[in-house]
Amino acid sequence: MSYTTAVILIALGGPRSLDEVGAFMSAFMGRPVPPPVVAVVIERYKLIGAKSPLPDIVKAQATDLERELGVSYRVYEGFRYSHPFIADAIATAIQNGADQIIGLSMSPFATEVTTGAYRRAFDAADSARRGKSFIASWNNNPLFIRAWCEKVSGGLTRFGPGERVATVFTSHSIPTRYITAGDPYRHQVEETVHLVIENLNIKNWRTAWQSKGARATEPWLEPEVEPTLDVLAQEGFTAVLEVPLGFTCDHMETLYDIDIVHRTHAAKLGLHFERAESLNTDPLFIKALADVITKSH
Repeated sequence: MSYTTAVILIALGGPRSLDEVGAFMSAFMGRPVPPPVVAVVIERYKLIGAKSPLPDIVKAQATDLERELGVSYRVYEGFRYSHPFIADAIATAIQNGADQIIGLSMSPFATEVTTGAYRRAFDAADSARRGKSFIASWNNNPLFIRAWCEKVSGGLTRFGPGERVATVFTSHSIPTRYITAGDPYRHQVEETVHLVIENLNIKNWRTAWQSKGARATEPWLEPEVEPTLDVLAQEGFTAVLEVPLGFTCDHMETLYDIDIVHRTHAAKLGLHFERAESLNTDPLFIKALADVITKSH
């Protein structure tokens, strides 16, 4: 069968070097970012390899997914705030002969904060074209759940038999006004958490929200991770496995917020801290993405 369907893996994007941090932040914020704020973020990127790994990981996910889907598909990466932009990916797909274009949000949980922005950019690109569809959420896909179960199980093997372990599932916090307005994000995250804990029969667990906007002036989803760790230590837990459930590849929120900030906080509390591996290019996760695509049309 000839190539007919293009899949665009849509994600936030990220700076590929320290020189791109300012431009990425300005694109993300929708306004110029003061140099002192950019300088703080640059220092954080220096601690995780001097760039965001997200663009390269999503490109690798696209390569693996194309192989998994077979010859009738081509898979591209398209980013909201860095190159290649969503519109550029769609233009390339059309130039290469796509008859149908599927946009897949690489966040499995739908929220107007991110998924809404992805959809608007996807719809606006080549807006007169027919044969375009957008997948906003896929949080309960069975293979996606299995992939996370494997990561959680692997993480739990790092603890000794005498340790009292709590598993903390984390996702990006968002302002609560979106939830009040009917945004499904929190419900979908909690649904996925419950599917994982039920499959693994996990008894001691929490859901927490991370990476709240630094200058937030309104309520965001709670509890945050650090207070959750405080409570776990007070309750007598000696170890924590943090699971970055809300993210499908490594980037600032896992490599800095979790691996550095949360780990440091846990150490101050005397907790043995481990993090479940991110999904990245895990073969079962790639199969989950293929399953989501093939069931969509």
